[in-house]
Amino acid sequence: MDTHARFSLVLSTVMVILQARAVDMVVTRTLDIGYTLSEESANWPTNRAIEITSTMKGLTPEGFWLEANEICMAEHSSTHLDAPSHFSEGAWSVDRIPLNHLMAPGVVMDIQEKAANDSLAELTAEDVMAWLDKHGPLPDRAIVLVRTGWASRYYNKTAYFGTDTKDTSKLVFPGINVGAARIFSGYEEKYGRRVVGVGLDTPSQDNGASTHYPTHVELGAAGIYGLENLADMSELPTTGFKLMVMPMNIKGGSGAPARVIAIIPDPDGDLSSGPPTPPLGRLLYLIPCLTLLVTLLRP
Repeated sequence: MDTHARFSLVLSTVMVILQARAVDMVVTRTLDIGYTLSEESANWPTNRAIEITSTMKGLTPEGFWLEANEICMAEHSSTHLDAPSHFSEGAWSVDRIPLNHLMAPGVVMDIQEKAANDSLAELTAEDVMAWLDKHGPLPDRAIVLVRTGWASRYYNKTAYFGTDTKDTSKLVFPGINVGAARIFSGYEEKYGRRVVGVGLDTPSQDNGASTHYPTHVELGAAGIYGLENLADMSELPTTGFKLMVMPMNIKGGSGAPARVIAIIPDPDGDLSSGPPTPPLGRLLYLIPCLTLLVTLLRP
């Protein structure tokens, strides 16, 4: 190999290393977009309320501190995941949802303006198509979040559900139209990319007036899980972030309380505040690069 060719290979290798290192140095921040489980949690009106009972809180006879509680609640409590099996016989239960469907890219579709003027507003197929025209195709394995602004009402249960009774015929809150759900369920067949989850900041994927829950049925049959009672999404970008969905791993569960964490690029963040790369990790990263360089530089 002549000197010029060797130099070109070395330069190319160095550029690849620098680009890979730059990716490794991307600064991110994390955001919890769910609510804690508590006796104040907003739960479906006909569900039992969450009960948390302390069984021990204090010093034991042996002299060490011990705290323990018992908790009793419905599967679909507070911020939670609706498994596909919730409305589709034979579909995935919570414990059968693939892990790579729970760690996936997120996008936000915002219908706050509609919801401010109509408490039963829905994300429609037209809204989805307008979003796609503006922002481009959904990433593969997307989790689509719908921001309605309803999170601001969460701690006022009457405002959040539209009623202070257990009468579900009086529920009033925004949701997702079945037409939009059909775009999500058919996205893989049409575009080769899959929607794995859909979530929103209201008590249900279907709006409060729904009695047959067609959006739940459509998404469940397609193996798409739902996230309900999400918290404020105002800090989320429209695209370009990741989500980690962490439901309780209930065997056969039709749903489960979940923690939902967004991982957001933060270009203005301070690299020095992030965790350092472990020395062993650096070494393992550099060994193949150095080996390749030595090989290329040999006469």
